[in-house]
Amino acid sequence: MRHPIKLIIKKGKVRKDGTSLIFLQYCYSPTKRILIGSDIGVPQRYWIKKTSSISNLLPVEYGNPEKLQAALREKLRRAEKLIDYALYHANTCPVEFIKKNFNQVGDHYFLDQETNRQKLDVFHQIEKYIRDKKDLVQPSTLTTIRSMKKHLLCFQEYKKMSLTFDSFDAYFYEHFTRYLVFEVPLLRRNKLLKGLKINTVGKTIKHFKSFLKDRMARKIIPYADLSFLKCMEEEVDAVYLSWPELSKVYHLDLSANHA
Repeated sequence: MRHPIKLIIKKGKVRKDGTSLIFLQYCYSPTKRILIGSDIGVPQRYWIKKTSSISNLLPVEYGNPEKLQAALREKLRRAEKLIDYALYHANTCPVEFIKKNFNQVGDHYFLDQETNRQKLDVFHQIEKYIRDKKDLVQPSTLTTIRSMKKHLLCFQEYKKMSLTFDSFDAYFYEHFTRYLVFEVPLLRRNKLLKGLKINTVGKTIKHFKSFLKDRMARKIIPYADLSFLKCMEEEVDAVYLSWPELSKVYHLDLSANHA
C-alpha cells in the first residue's frame, strides 16, 4: 500500500461474544495516528497477524471469511481514497480528515471541498465584494472595482496562470503594476495602445487592497501584511477657474464685440 495503513486486532480486547474488533491503523507521523473500527470482528485465534487476514477456518457462526475479507478490503480502499484526497487535493491533515469522513455515507466530502474552492475563488469573491458595496458607494467606484477585476483577469491570461489568494505577494505586486503601466491593452479611437496612467494604476491597486482588507475583516481569508501594496500617484497640473472667475466670464458682455 502507498500509505502506512494496515488491519490489526488489539491483543486482549475481547468482546462478550468472544470476538475481537478488527481496526484500520493509520500512522501519518510518529505523533499523529488513528485507529478506525471496521465493525467486523472475529475470535483472535482466527486472525492471521502475518497477512492481516481472516483464516478460512473461521466457524460459520462468525460469518463467511471470504465475504468478511472482501468487506475489509473495501474499507482499506476507502481509507486510501480519503488519505489521498486529504494530502493531494484538500491540503489538510489526513488523520483529522479520515476521522471526520470515514463513517459518512457516500463521498460528500468531494462536494464540500469543491464548494470551499468556489468560495475561495478570487473572482467569485470580487463579485461578492461588488454586491456588498453596491448600496454603499458611488456607481463610479463600482466601475473602478469592475475595471480592477478585468485587469486581474487579463493579467492572469497574460501570465498564463491561475490567481489565488496565495498569489498576492510582493512578487505579484511588482509584476502586476508593471503589467498595468506597460502592457494593459487599451483601445483609443480605433487605435490599440498599451499601459494605464500612473494615477489609474494607483486607483486599481487602492481598490484591490481594499478588497483584500474587506475579505480579511469578514474572515473569508486569513490576515496578511499588505504593506507591499503601494498606491502609485503622480501630481497632475490641473488648470481650472475659481467660482468668482467663472462668474465674471458668465456675466461678461461681449455684445459689442463683432469679431
